[in-house]
Amino acid sequence: MYELGVRRSREIDVQALADKLNRDNAVALTGAGISVASGLPLGNEVVQGIPLNEFFMLHTWEERPSQAFAAYRDILSGWRRATPNPAHQALADARIRIITQNIDGLHRDAGSQEVIELHGNLRELRCFQCDAVFASQLVWKDDVPSCPTCRAQLFPGFILEGDAVRHIARAVEWVAAAAYLVVIGTQLAMDPVRRLREIARERGADVIWVSAMAEEWVPTLFLPTR
Repeated sequence: MYELGVRRSREIDVQALADKLNRDNAVALTGAGISVASGLPLGNEVVQGIPLNEFFMLHTWEERPSQAFAAYRDILSGWRRATPNPAHQALADARIRIITQNIDGLHRDAGSQEVIELHGNLRELRCFQCDAVFASQLVWKDDVPSCPTCRAQLFPGFILEGDAVRHIARAVEWVAAAAYLVVIGTQLAMDPVRRLREIARERGADVIWVSAMAEEWVPTLFLPTR
């Protein structure tokens, strides 16, 4: 495994590594660390009185829906004003397939076409009653938005605690077919996402871990001249 973003980075021939990476042999697996340079939080903030870790729990939305949606509107306003940083843009320009744990949508904003959002996104609201999906603009209509179809309460379009990770089978296919897995801004602490790195290793792929300063290292790895 190659690790960039720490002292040992000096021991790696980054240019030789960059020369090998291209859209046909590499997949990027990203987490919150890639969006830090865009001004987004890592998870220890409190929004409208709700710690971000509680924001992703179902009981918060069931027991305190008004407060939860106030936090959602705050986050939607701030996070959706954020812009892609050089790491997002480099991946988009290189047309690298992306598997992300982030809900901020910055990979799509940068122009990436092939993106798997394992944890969902901020762009959508969903109805548990009729399974309908709607644009997040409905949060500005009512204090607690309801489904236009069945009138049940809506919930955010990202996964909540206990929900299954989305599109994991497709993510496994991408990783299994790649020669290089570039892990950016995530510790891969939880299953099933952690399993993706194990699959890459089992298939003989090289794992490149950008542990910090993604906005500097990712553009170096994915040079626009290739």
